[in-house]
Amino acid sequence: MRNLMCVGFVALVTLSRFAFAVSEYVLANNSNYISNSATLYKLNTVTGGLAKTGVLHTGGQAATNEFYLAQVEQTVSRDASCIFVFDDGSSDIAAFSKASGYKRVGDYFKSNLIADDHGGTLTLTPDGTFLYASYGFTSNIGAWRVNSDCTLTFVSSYRADSDFGPIEVTPNGKYLVSGGLGSAELFAISQRDGALTLVGTLTFNEGACARIGYCEPHGLDITKDSKFAVFASTTVDIRRQHALAVALTARITSAGLINPRVWVLKNSANLAAAIFPFFSAAGYAGSGNLYFGVWASGPSGVLTASFQEKPMKFTVTNAIVAGPDVGNIAVTGNLMVVAQYPNQIQVFRIQKDSSLKLLSTTTIDEQGEGLFSLSIFPSTR
Repeated sequence: MRNLMCVGFVALVTLSRFAFAVSEYVLANNSNYISNSATLYKLNTVTGGLAKTGVLHTGGQAATNEFYLAQVEQTVSRDASCIFVFDDGSSDIAAFSKASGYKRVGDYFKSNLIADDHGGTLTLTPDGTFLYASYGFTSNIGAWRVNSDCTLTFVSSYRADSDFGPIEVTPNGKYLVSGGLGSAELFAISQRDGALTLVGTLTFNEGACARIGYCEPHGLDITKDSKFAVFASTTVDIRRQHALAVALTARITSAGLINPRVWVLKNSANLAAAIFPFFSAAGYAGSGNLYFGVWASGPSGVLTASFQEKPMKFTVTNAIVAGPDVGNIAVTGNLMVVAQYPNQIQVFRIQKDSSLKLLSTTTIDEQGEGLFSLSIFPSTR
């Protein structure tokens, strides 16, 4: 056991010294309810293979019955100097520092901020100065200042109107967008101290969403120009017989989220429960692919839509059934990495016709893993 621990530590030290400038990595929060950890995998961009590079032990626990696949429970600063991993069971954030060979430098918890089986999401400002976490059980957002050694200092907490959901900072660092079971919210970020101010709340209750009262904004992504938020969601067909995948969009303004629109993502594979969107580099810039992870309510898989920002347009170009349940997806170049509950990571090649070719399947082998999340770094968008 001691030898294995030494090997893991050497791998992390090597990773911290050399790898980030030339390689890409997948970071998976294993959601281990016994003793949580995050695993680093080096991504082979030619073969799609994943090689385990190291394990970060958080010292906390994941929830035993988390059920919301849209959360992103880990984040990495742009220069990979800091890694943060969320323990939704013990409701704390574990911080790791590159300067110390990615040793854990702290665990951060507030008694009024509880995630539990509702989960939570972590997101950083682009300059890495502030970290925000959503806490599903208490419907709070916590703001933390990131210190130079990757330790955290608590700023404040904010009550969210929606029950729980993912959050994301806009690429320009000015706003934080929140989705949930009831509505979407926009918060302004103080550039001085990271404090949040609620700007406005938006409900998607028009178009196809009116058939069920309103659509729940689940996972989200934001365009590179920070002007539009895109959520994944589900409604029903006009006869109220079958579920339909939809994209929800809203313009981000200083007055709040405005101009809500609903885009039906009808597809031949009958993928319906869209839960998580992710832009390709071209889509992120305003014209290119946007991918949706789909789970439950029928087949699970990935939807591909051609996205155009000006004028806005969605066109479904491909749908692939991929089981078991699909959660987070992440894209770099022509590779897509897919989290599949409870313990598999699949890597696909994105073909020129937008179809997906399976390249590799990796099983997370940390005992007690559950509903996990993943991301790719460094970001290539």
